[in-house]
Amino acid sequence: MLRDSVTRLQNQPPPLAPVPLALAMVTLEPQISLPEKFDGTRLKFRGFVSQVHLIMQLHPHRYFDDTTRVGFVGTLLTGTTVAWFAPILETSSPLLQDFNAFMAEFEAVFGDSDKARTSANKLRRLQQGTRSAIVYTSEFRQLACDVNWGEAALIDQFRCGLRDDVQDLLLTLADPSSFSEAITQAIRCDNRLFERRQEKKVTSNAQFWNSQPTTLPLVPQTTPLARPASFRPAPMQINATKFKPLIEAEKLRRRTNNLCLYCGNLGHIAR
Repeated sequence: MLRDSVTRLQNQPPPLAPVPLALAMVTLEPQISLPEKFDGTRLKFRGFVSQVHLIMQLHPHRYFDDTTRVGFVGTLLTGTTVAWFAPILETSSPLLQDFNAFMAEFEAVFGDSDKARTSANKLRRLQQGTRSAIVYTSEFRQLACDVNWGEAALIDQFRCGLRDDVQDLLLTLADPSSFSEAITQAIRCDNRLFERRQEKKVTSNAQFWNSQPTTLPLVPQTTPLARPASFRPAPMQINATKFKPLIEAEKLRRRTNNLCLYCGNLGHIAR
């Protein structure tokens, strides 16, 4: 009995090694796509940096120290940005161990050096136009992050950039108490106006089709075409010396059937 128990234990597979906690946490992190490599285009800088920070937030155990984070950004550079990053890497610059200092230097070279002034000018010129209020709001929010305006100033500038029909509908609502409420009101009004325009299109189309006649148009009667002169019975020249007189019954038959009085055929008449 004891020998069987020992044999059974010896034949069991060895226990699996414990999975390190860091590796287990990495496997639980979401799988996401890497951003497009940054080539130094100033307009793309903000979006690139935002995507980099988002990836690091979603993978905290993968990018856990400053060196790893700086190296990750370095792998996403191309074109002129690689030429800027190469000396930092080759000289083992202290920036490689300080992510915040590295990003500050990165922004100073490729970002907007005066974001507040640039964003303020863009906010004053921003208009909704033919776009939806949602698209207009997204651009307004992004620019508003760079200015030090109070909520009252933001609300006033936001509503000034809305389309006229949206502003007119906002007059029927109470004044917003916050910038978020102003955005909610504008989007609701813009959506309602869009729904109303769609309703009018359906109504106008229905009225158009209802106004069309339901009876079929009368087909105009056509008059028969006149027969060309070439098809009319042509006079027949008769040799009077060879003509034999017909009896009255035969003459009547030929006249009744439009036959020639000379030869008795159609298509011509005896003169």
